[in-house]
Amino acid sequence: MDVKTGIFWTVLSLLLVCTAQAGSIYTWTDADGVKRYSNEQPPEEIKNVETINELKTDQDGSTKVRREYDRMVEKASQEADREIEQQTRKKTKTRDAARQKAKNEECKKLEQARQNLQEELDAISARGLSTTFSAGQKTYLMEQVQVKIDQIDNQLKACLNR
Repeated sequence: MDVKTGIFWTVLSLLLVCTAQAGSIYTWTDADGVKRYSNEQPPEEIKNVETINELKTDQDGSTKVRREYDRMVEKASQEADREIEQQTRKKTKTRDAARQKAKNEECKKLEQARQNLQEELDAISARGLSTTFSAGQKTYLMEQVQVKIDQIDNQLKACLNR
C-alpha cells in the first residue's frame, strides 16, 4: 500500500469516527492531485467536491437500547448466580448424603463386629471346663473378648456422635 492510500484510509477512518461531531465531510482533489478531506467546506474555486452527510444517530434510542442491554446482562448474571448457588447446594447435599451413608455403613460394621464378639463371649461363657480348658483360661479369654467389646463400644459411641 502506498503512502497516499494509507493516509487516505486513515483520514477517512478518523472522519467516519468523528461524524457524530461533524455536520458533513467534504472530499476533493486539490491542484497537486492530493485527495483532501475536511469537515469544513473547501474554498469556492474548488470544483468536483463530494459531500458525505453525517450519519444521524438516535441518542435517545441508543441510550434506551443500552439500558435494555444492561438490564438483560444483569438479569442473565443474576440467573447465572442463582444457578451456581443451586449447583453448589446440590453438590453439598450430595456430599453430605455420601458422608452420612459412609458413617452409617461404618457404624453398621462396628455393630456387626460387636455382635460377633458378644456371641463369642457367650460361647466361651457357655463352654464347659475340661482337662484342656481350665477356669483360668476361660476367664482369660472372656476378659480378652470383653476388652475388644469395650473398644468397639467406644468406637460406636464416637461413630454415633459424629
